[in-house]
Parts: sequence; C-alpha cells; structure tokens
Amino acid sequence: MRIGFITDLSEDDFRFAAENGFPCVEHISFGAVDIADRGDEIRARTRTYGVDFSMLGLFTQNYIAENRDEADESFRQARTLIDLCQDIGAPLMVTCAGEAEGRPLEENARRAVDALGQLIDYGKPRGVNIALYNCHITNFADYPAAWDMILPKLPDLSLKFDPSHALYDGRDYLAELRDWGGRVAHVHAKGSLVIGGERFEDPPPGLDDTRWGPLFAVLYHHDYGGDVNIEPHAATWTGSRRHDGILLAQRHLSRYVL
Repeated sequence: MRIGFITDLSEDDFRFAAENGFPCVEHISFGAVDIADRGDEIRARTRTYGVDFSMLGLFTQNYIAENRDEADESFRQARTLIDLCQDIGAPLMVTCAGEAEGRPLEENARRAVDALGQLIDYGKPRGVNIALYNCHITNFADYPAAWDMILPKLPDLSLKFDPSHALYDGRDYLAELRDWGGRVAHVHAKGSLVIGGERFEDPPPGLDDTRWGPLFAVLYHHDYGGDVNIEPHAATWTGSRRHDGILLAQRHLSRYVL
C-alpha cells in the first residue's frame, strides 16, 4: 500500500509530494474533463518529481440518463479521461453509475451494467481499468444492494471505497469493506466527524471518527495492494492549511502501512 493525495496538478503540489515522501497522487474532474490537453505537462511533472498517478476520476456524469444527448456527452467525457489515463500512465479511471431518475433499482442496475461495460471495453485495450465510486454524487449505485446487482455481472469492474459516505449515511463501513474488499481497487482517506448527531466539517484522517486501524486490518485481510489517497475536504483544510492537513493525515495513516 502507498499513501498519496488528491492534487490540483500544480507544480507546487508535485514538489510537495516529492519532498514529503508521497509516491502517488490523483486528480478528479467534475462534469467536463478540463485537463484533457495537459497530458504533456502532467507527464513532465511526474518524471521530474518521481510521482505516479494512482487514478483519474470523473464525477457528475449520467451514463443512464433518459436524455440521449446527456448520456452521449457523459460517455464522450469518460472516453476522453480514459485516453488521458493512458497518456499519463494512470492505471485506473474512477466514475459513478448515473442518476436513478425515479426508475426501480433493478432497471438502473441493468442500464449501469451496460454503461459501465462499455467503459470497461474502451479502457481495457488502453491499459486502463474502471472503478465505481461509493459516493452518492450522480450515483444510485453507492451501496451494497446495488453492487449485488452490478458487480457479479462485470468481473472487471472494481470499487473505489471511501468510508465517509457509508458513515454519514449511518451504514457500517467496516462491514461493507469486509464484504466487498476483494473488489476494491482504490481507497480515499477522507475524515468524517459527527458532533451532536450532525455532520461537522471533514477533518484530516486521525482527527475524525473513522476507525482507520480496523479499516486497514480489513484491507490487509483482502490483500489490498492499491493506494490510499488523502482527500482534503473541509474549508479549514483546503485553504492555507491544505498541505498541513495532508501531512497530519500522512502521519496518522502511515503507521498502518508496512
């Protein structure tokens, strides 16, 4: 396992990663792939600073939309990001399944199997794997009942797991990881904190409610060999303290990495 973080792609971030022992980073796009023309720049920085890309993510796409133009554009953006993954050597593209739009779970699962299968078929000859995120953003398939219907039909589809989403929804993130950890290809380390029964801003891992030690125990049980990337999230930790928060999280999480 390796500890990395989400980068804004700035040279400062790559320098910070190299100087502080982060071997990997990731980047996430929302809606449109606005970094498609930055392949040369990204490859130059990975070479200069010796930092790998774990993955590229694309969220808020709706591959199963009733509106054909919306669905087609979602696929176009996904193919663009897969091409960029190939270009910069990122082995994984993470995305979501799309919105439910009032349809039964079974119907959405059938549509998602077809949509995600198309992305897998596009990524495979390019050396890029596809993972389904367990986040609720434009994603009906963020919990086990949906995975039961989708993952058995797509053996090449993996999961990206972030415990905060299950925790905030009142579910048992350790049980979900226990049951589905064999399909997890990437892990987000985002802190979760509930105060007085309400969600507080997400602090760095180690300052939060997540039981990171047991979580890593479950990862080791499944022989997890992927990356665990820190996600700065709260306003307190995404401004001037962003790098400080990443370092706090690194100190806490590194104790669990062999």
